Amino acid sequence: MTITHVQFLTLPVADHARARDFYVGKLGFDALVDRRTPEGGRFVMVAPKGAQTGVVLTDQQVTGIEPGPRHFQLQTTGLDADVAALRAAGVEVDDPQERPWGRATSFTDLDGHTLGLLQPSDFGNVPN
Repeated sequence: MTITHVQFLTLPVADHARARDFYVGKLGFDALVDRRTPEGGRFVMVAPKGAQTGVVLTDQQVTGIEPGPRHFQLQTTGLDADVAALRAAGVEVDDPQERPWGRATSFTDLDGHTLGLLQPSDFGNVPN
């Protein structure tokens, strides 16, 4: 097999502009793609700076993807600083908790998707 990484994951959103503003403005992601599709929807992809994997914010009506909350995990090297920055940007973030695999917290985006934030311990690091 020659698979190298996950290219993107898809999150259904109610409002592309609002979702893009949340991920770019509050989480500091880069806006990679934002264009109209032939079907009349929008293809919006964002990603953490320098990441190989993007997040596609998809139009529920055009794709037919069932609405409803999803969950995904983000890894950080500075959990406390990230929590402080998110709170300063108006995002409600749970207090970090110690776990066997590292320190973790979570928050939700504007469409109810849960984002985990993990600063892994040595045990929690997954090799590339």
